[in-house]
This record gives sequence, structure tokens and C-alpha cells, in this order.
Amino acid sequence: MEVRIFAQVEKVLRKESKEIRQDLQDVLEKIELDFKLGMPHVKTLASIFPGLSEIRIKDRSGPFRVIYIFTRKEVIYLIHAFRKKSQKLPEKEKQIILKRLKEITNEQD
Repeated sequence: MEVRIFAQVEKVLRKESKEIRQDLQDVLEKIELDFKLGMPHVKTLASIFPGLSEIRIKDRSGPFRVIYIFTRKEVIYLIHAFRKKSQKLPEKEKQIILKRLKEITNEQD
């Protein structure tokens, strides 16, 4: 399984703690091995887009989220990463996610 990371996500991850990066790596390895992860590690975001999910990580600075989607071609796209500051997904973050999903869809056509 291939993991593709948007450049903006890489930039955000480089600034995060080693703990966040290691926890993300651990969750991605489990996903690649086809572990059926659910809460508290992974949450579906199908209400935003079918197949969309978030990896839920936490460190001393608080909650951190990485939004991803699988494609039919066995590719995991990490499309957005951010510090979670409220219960609800902010509209700004949602619009970024939808824009990047559109890019993936256009790429696969």
C-alpha cells in the first residue's frame, strides 16, 4: 500500500513533536496491515465525504488530527493535518479538505 502526503501536510508534520510523528507512523502501519481501527484512534468522516477518516493523536500540546482517504488503487492520501482546538471541525478546515479531495479526484480521472 502506498502513502501519499500532500506537501502542506508534510510541512505541518515537520513542525510537530516527535511524539506526534511517531504516533502517526504507528497508526499508519496498523492501517496498512489492515487492522480494523476505530475510536479513539480513527474516526470516520463520511458525513463530509464517503471514505474520509481522521487519525486522532494527542500529545502535551493537545489533540492533533490527520485527515486521510483510501482510493481504489490501494493508496492512502494524507490530505490535511491540524491542531484540534474545538469540538466541531471548523469550516475553514473542511473547505481545505474538500479542495484537496477534488485534486485527488481530478488526478485519478
